Amino acid sequence: MVRTLFYLLLFCLLHTATVVQACSAAYQYSLFPLGSSQGSLVVLEVELNRYLTTPTGLMMGGPGSAPKKWQQPEIEVRWKGTLKLLLQQGDSLSLKQELGYIDLLDEDYVEAFRPHFEQAYLIAQALPSFEEAVLESVGHCSYELDCGWMQLSIDTANVILYARSTETGYDQDSARVRFKVKDLQKVENITTIPFTDFDNVEKEFQINFLQLWSPQTVRRYSIAGRTLQVYSVGRGDRSRYTKLDPTETRLTPMLQDVSYYIQGHDVLFHGQRFDVWHWLD
Repeated sequence: MVRTLFYLLLFCLLHTATVVQACSAAYQYSLFPLGSSQGSLVVLEVELNRYLTTPTGLMMGGPGSAPKKWQQPEIEVRWKGTLKLLLQQGDSLSLKQELGYIDLLDEDYVEAFRPHFEQAYLIAQALPSFEEAVLESVGHCSYELDCGWMQLSIDTANVILYARSTETGYDQDSARVRFKVKDLQKVENITTIPFTDFDNVEKEFQINFLQLWSPQTVRRYSIAGRTLQVYSVGRGDRSRYTKLDPTETRLTPMLQDVSYYIQGHDVLFHGQRFDVWHWLD
């Protein structure tokens, strides 16, 4: 009964929003490994919110023309947020350098993002003993739980979500999915359940929260002889979602095909998507 009420509340709140409201609520936290410096992972962190412009309208017409009328311009879908260069310290990532604020048009996402990605790479390349990351493969799950490339599982006893690759040879162990305060806060805002105080939330609601998330992609990188997996998980409204192309597998130099690395705007309506990194060796 409790689970039913939780999902009913979440469903109603998600689906009473208009498409405009749904777009404006989307959020991504993306991690793009660039390489390693003296054995420590170097990552570009991209934290963006999707929003819509809200123009007031344009008045058309002029001297000798037909009567003036208001014409509403086409609404733009955009992303805005921050870029940071992060460096691994132990089991976490710490700030190396702030790279500024960006505001991108969604339909031009890759081309608009390209110079920022290249700038981050050149800064990383100047770090001591830098070794470039090579993206070996991308497995697209498209937010489907039944995915042949990545699996999410819940340890119900300890209320922990795990992600792992299901590709033979790369499924040795699982990565714990750790949620940031923003991930908890956004679901808390929708449900009014205090997920930011997660440890004190009723256990069934904790498990319900973990069940909201689905696999989006698993990316495999080779860096200085080591293998790194980056798992993307997300949640949101799938009713207007279009699946991406199936898995591609190829080796590619970092700056030869940037679009292959920065497929970051695949986020559901009224949704969230974030990345988790995990060394396999």
